[in-house]
Amino acid sequence: MLVKEAMNRNPPRIHDTATIKEAAERMALTQAGELVVTAGDAAVGMVGAEELLRCLVPEYDELMEEGGAPSRLHPHRRSTDLLPHLKVKEVMRRVRVFLDPEQSLESAFGLLLEEGGKALPVVSGRKLVGSLSMVDVARSLMWRDSVAPAQGKPAVERRKSGRGEKAET
Repeated sequence: MLVKEAMNRNPPRIHDTATIKEAAERMALTQAGELVVTAGDAAVGMVGAEELLRCLVPEYDELMEEGGAPSRLHPHRRSTDLLPHLKVKEVMRRVRVFLDPEQSLESAFGLLLEEGGKALPVVSGRKLVGSLSMVDVARSLMWRDSVAPAQGKPAVERRKSGRGEKAET
């Protein structure tokens, strides 16, 4: 199976000069966990909830290392007045690995794991053509395992067994 068969062909994206407020709004509207950050047609990074939380909670990394004790939060240290003007390119994760639509899903899965299990952009000729996440991989494997076995059956048998009827022999 290839990346192009499993990828999201219309990934939610945002321009690198957009504000993090716009990124949060786009994530909410599209119900996306991550956005592909673009500069023109080129993918340059990714921004997700984790990056937005780092902007809002300065001690985010410390909290995560220590188990997230809320008593350690320091509201007086936040500079929320700067947040509306903060650009996505200032907080995004730089993408070190790009996937090719023609590469195997297995190799892409390995790269996803190496990069922390987050979504990666799929590019062809430096142009963004999609994104691939762990959910996309799981969905395509589930689809393959439930549909592919039916491909071996004769068409009449597939149609009838799909409605709960007995297949003719």
